[in-house]
Amino acid sequence: MLPREKYIERGIDSLSDMELLAILVGKGIRGKNFLSISRSLISRMRGLLESKKGLTLEKIREIDGIGEVTGMKILCGIELGRRLYDTRQSERKFVRNSQEAYSLLRYIGRRKQEHVVALFLNSRFEVIAKRTICIGTLDGVNVLPRDIIIPALENNANSIVIAHNHPSGDCSPSGEDLEITRRISSALELVGLSLLDHIIISSNGWKRVEI
Repeated sequence: MLPREKYIERGIDSLSDMELLAILVGKGIRGKNFLSISRSLISRMRGLLESKKGLTLEKIREIDGIGEVTGMKILCGIELGRRLYDTRQSERKFVRNSQEAYSLLRYIGRRKQEHVVALFLNSRFEVIAKRTICIGTLDGVNVLPRDIIIPALENNANSIVIAHNHPSGDCSPSGEDLEITRRISSALELVGLSLLDHIIISSNGWKRVEI
């Protein structure tokens, strides 16, 4: 699925860093598609940030396929994000228990289709990213552990909280809910991550799935 299609179908929260950049890049060049350019760009940007050399238009333009206009769009987007982040530092979110997770994700209880949403937390239980993992039908949703592991590693998360809604209004965990919780928890442990919580949300409230 192309990034733009994924955006339309699942929302911006579902996009990886590379896919967000791919939408900004827009198109590729001969012999190199826009996803390949975005992958190179992500690697280059992370390298510059880690070395504390800073992101400059000149450095970004060294990547094949990144012209002046595209480079400026990317840097302007980063600067805008930085400014918005600075103004919202006092609004940082933390999730230490199920109730706090529900407070952040209660909106999915109104959805008419099942949504699986993940919160990615750092070692201080601060929310560093939120992603819509998948969207299902009125009757259910199919989520794979890798759909959670990949964005968790991309965001350097320490632990994860997942939530999904029951459009029926009944928050009681099903046998399938219990099984997928165990499967995701085991898969996360294999890569050094922990599933902090899994809650089911509906228009009538929420319940915790025992891990």
